[in-house]
Amino acid sequence: MKTDHDTAFRLSRVEAEGWKRAQLLMTDDALSASEDRIAMLNPYTADPARARWRLGFRNALDAAAPQ
Repeated sequence: MKTDHDTAFRLSRVEAEGWKRAQLLMTDDALSASEDRIAMLNPYTADPARARWRLGFRNALDAAAPQ
């Protein structure tokens, strides 16, 4: 039986995967990635994992964007 803690931990790992993927693709092109392109890179097909991966990816791009 999965607990809320197990689910939260798993989703935090999924978010980290998205962050890592963005880091691997980090170029000026990636910084302007469209939502369609991000969706094509996302290996998850269902929420909440799909949403958390996207969050990690987008957060990495936002963190790297010039201020």
